[in-house]
Amino acid sequence: MIVFRQQFAGLLSGVQAAVAPALAACFVFGASLAVAQGASQAFGHLEIGQRAPSFVLTGSDGKSHALSDYQGKIVVLEWTSPVCNYTKAKYDSGEMRRLQRKAADKNVVWLSINTANVRRPGYLTPAKAKARVASTHAKVTAFLLDTDTRVGRLYGAKSTPSFFIIGANGALAYQGAIDDDVYANGHPTRNYIAEALDALTTGRTPAVTETRAYGCSVDYAAAK
Repeated sequence: MIVFRQQFAGLLSGVQAAVAPALAACFVFGASLAVAQGASQAFGHLEIGQRAPSFVLTGSDGKSHALSDYQGKIVVLEWTSPVCNYTKAKYDSGEMRRLQRKAADKNVVWLSINTANVRRPGYLTPAKAKARVASTHAKVTAFLLDTDTRVGRLYGAKSTPSFFIIGANGALAYQGAIDDDVYANGHPTRNYIAEALDALTTGRTPAVTETRAYGCSVDYAAAK
């Protein structure tokens, strides 16, 4: 809660700052997406310490990937989108790739998940997802396609980029933003994913376990 207040205070204080129109157009904060998508579409909410819900998704390699395949390992779930400028900024700056290399060096599983209805701009076929991994030089264990949006709803993912980190014990250890740079201007003062990985890989609990994710709306709704 303290971290969220700090983030929100920073957001308010900088509301007059120049923000690129593309970023402003896709910005989503908190639960506003649920309202925009309609009250009939339910989202889950996970508590820190809760066992992470199991799932099976098809990857860009055409194979099925189950969360249970990585039992006993720390797992990062990165919600991503090919049409989100916030996600693009994190890759263009190198921040996302640095985190992915850090995870790989620590034997942490990294699963990128694209939740996008087939009629939405962010939808990817397996071939296009494979091409995206190559073009972004992402170092991921697998790139997964949540085309029926079931897993995104199960985890309550509302924005990209957003993260859920599962400890080796199978319980949720962190959920929220990549860092505290809500304008994606390339100047974060804290990287929550790096902090969480440092803690979990040394047997400690992350100092910050939950923050408010920021970015673009996940592509749940079908085009009308």
